[in-house]
Amino acid sequence: MTKSDELPSSLSFNVPFTSSSSVSNYHDFSTSNSTTSNSFDETLGSSNKEIQYDSNNVAALKEWAIICKAAEDGKQVLLFRKGGIMEYRNGFELKYKNFFLFPTFEHQSLNSIQGEYRDHLEKLEKQHVKKDQHIESKNNSNNTTNIELFVEITYFNEINDINTLEKLEKFHIWTLDYVKMRFNYNPKKPLYLMLLRTYKLETPIKIYNMPEWSGCKSWIQIDFNNGISKGSMNGAIVADFEYLKSISKPCIDDVKFNTITEEIRSIIK
Repeated sequence: MTKSDELPSSLSFNVPFTSSSSVSNYHDFSTSNSTTSNSFDETLGSSNKEIQYDSNNVAALKEWAIICKAAEDGKQVLLFRKGGIMEYRNGFELKYKNFFLFPTFEHQSLNSIQGEYRDHLEKLEKQHVKKDQHIESKNNSNNTTNIELFVEITYFNEINDINTLEKLEKFHIWTLDYVKMRFNYNPKKPLYLMLLRTYKLETPIKIYNMPEWSGCKSWIQIDFNNGISKGSMNGAIVADFEYLKSISKPCIDDVKFNTITEEIRSIIK
């Protein structure tokens, strides 16, 4: 979870929810079932008229670097969001079906991660500190982040019962105490569950970090004109998620992912 979730995440582009389409009930975006494959667009309904597409921008969700690592390993298929300081009043809004994961090192906590990933977290933190020291010593303003993962949201729902969280513990690497803390934070707002189908890019996309991406927010917009370093894929390719899926490897195979989906849906009734 990002700093935003801490106490005081033809050409086919992202399709954002309008403000009138914020999450209030569950939606199934599973592409494995032909009857629901278009449900994302159907959910928007007449609001599609209000959507403006911008081929120069693509969305990314800020998430702990260790969670991105676990998603890549197939150990993390769920994200929980409620919204943090900048989103406190409105709560979290799921604005996109497809987006990149932007690894962040803000507020990662060793005590919030299940035991098997604590060593991974320490290694990632050391690598990040070493990178920061190098940038500082070179007085290099071109600080960059490698984007390696993108996701498709296949299902989301509200978690209304704190006891449900224990049944979902094996689908993520946070501790039970941590996700319960998230449940109790800002109690007037619901905790949202997102089921991720994660894909790993064959070639990472190196982007220049922008000052406006810092702070307590979940979503950032990557500008293809300014935010992607030379030598990376061009903007049109990066924005075409259907094409990216065709050249990228899913982190969990179809059979296993369908089994996971059925189990999670049976828990969230």
